[in-house]
Amino acid sequence: MLPPLLSMFRVSYMPEVVHQPSPEPSHRKVSRRRTVSFVLVFMVTVLVLLTGYRYTIQSVVNDWYLFQVARHTTWVLDLVGYRATLEEQKLAPRPEEARATMKAWEKGLERAEPAAVNEESPVPLSRWERYRYRILSGRRVRYGGAIGPRVSFVLSPGLLVRIHDLDERAAELGAQPDADPREGALAAVREELQRLREEQERLPKGLESRGALIGKTFTFIVIPECGAFEVMAIFLAAVIGFPTSLRKRLLGLLLGMPVLYVVNIMRLSCLAVIGALSGSGEWFDFAHNYVWQAIYIVFVVAVWLAWVEYIVKRNGRWQRREPAAA
Repeated sequence: MLPPLLSMFRVSYMPEVVHQPSPEPSHRKVSRRRTVSFVLVFMVTVLVLLTGYRYTIQSVVNDWYLFQVARHTTWVLDLVGYRATLEEQKLAPRPEEARATMKAWEKGLERAEPAAVNEESPVPLSRWERYRYRILSGRRVRYGGAIGPRVSFVLSPGLLVRIHDLDERAAELGAQPDADPREGALAAVREELQRLREEQERLPKGLESRGALIGKTFTFIVIPECGAFEVMAIFLAAVIGFPTSLRKRLLGLLLGMPVLYVVNIMRLSCLAVIGALSGSGEWFDFAHNYVWQAIYIVFVVAVWLAWVEYIVKRNGRWQRREPAAA
């Protein structure tokens, strides 16, 4: 009786071990081949993109891209703080002379001919033209400092900024033909100007009054590293190297690259606010070199994984296929 009882116990209470068939060797070879192909294409694409970018840093395309990065960052900072301006520096040459000189430089000439200068428009230079003239001048003299679009950010204005703005406002109102200096908006502006100048005179001389005079400001230059092309190249290479259809790759680039561009604008704007609050000191260096570098890489990985999950796998093509029954 004992052996039958043991047999019944084993059948009734012992879990049945089901041996799942192992994946076919061909499936494992395909998976391995796809992985190796992805790694190789990813590495080659990153190398080609970074090498190519190295030789296009001084091209007009990259200059235009950095200018757009600075322009959009200025727009965000203008909403956050008191004011943000892009390329506000005035150039020494006349507009027509600057335009003719840039065209001469593009042709390999040292300077523009007087006849070419007279043919150019005397309209004030745009911010893009100011930027182009400044960087072309710097490259011709082999300037060793950072070259890129310059953004001036005022988080909270000091006395000097407020006095400067009121001076310009008073000049604008005084230029109107019906302006009366004794009443109206012009009188109020001049009264506020007088009060601010008296407040400036009462400030003690020295570094202790620097904050009250200047306020919380920060000026920075958008250099090629600020464009975050290197990090975007990693995302681009990961999308190109992943084994999927061309349509899904294009869709991933069209959706992912703008997201990473916006993240970079937020990064620069956040760093500008930190710079205005603490200056170019320890906190700014820590946020610039460590915090935002890590955050940006996390965003790249997150956007790529979202593309794989919601676009590549949407049709179920990447679900594991069960082996066929014998």
